[in-house]
Amino acid sequence: MNSPLKILGVNGSPRKANTEILLDTALSVAAGEGFAVETVNLRSNEIRFCRGCFQCHIETENELGCRIHRDAMDDILPKLKDCHGLILASPVYFGQVSAQMKVFMDRTEPLLRYADGPWRAALKNKVGGGLVVGGNRNGGQEATLQAIHHFFLIHDMIVVGTSSDERPGCYLGAATTTHPQRGREKKAVLEDEQGLAAVRYLAKRICEVTRQIFH
Repeated sequence: MNSPLKILGVNGSPRKANTEILLDTALSVAAGEGFAVETVNLRSNEIRFCRGCFQCHIETENELGCRIHRDAMDDILPKLKDCHGLILASPVYFGQVSAQMKVFMDRTEPLLRYADGPWRAALKNKVGGGLVVGGNRNGGQEATLQAIHHFFLIHDMIVVGTSSDERPGCYLGAATTTHPQRGREKKAVLEDEQGLAAVRYLAKRICEVTRQIFH
């Protein structure tokens, strides 16, 4: 029997709260569609800043990732290589992804198309979708989703959004809010029915496109 296709979710929130609820919702949809799912919570992993030295582009036998830092990315990079679909989830901080998500993005340099070795272009043609949560309905969600899309496009991935007749509120991805509650409320996003509908639709789109590409 063939192994199931795999959807990997990366949670960029430093808190166990609304972003995690959204990612769990999306991955539950994928699991219900028959996909294997896994979550990486960046808050639980030590990832050091990229220094821009490009040492990861130098091909060395059995060498993976950063030659300067040995940290959680040594375990995360193989998960990225092995997945078929990828969901990046982040809270909106000052109109952008969280610091945890940004340092993760930077440290995927070894997987780019111009790196050397067996990890070259490891994410190419895989399916990516973004989900974000902000304190206001229009509080930087689209800019944050665009940053996530830039990451996908730089890795030559296939980007999906939430455009449909259901009008979920944001074409770019699952844009959600904790309004009118405050962001410190760990389950406030559960009141955003429109946003949760977008999360579920995004997950279905990722499953649909992933099947078309890999089956």
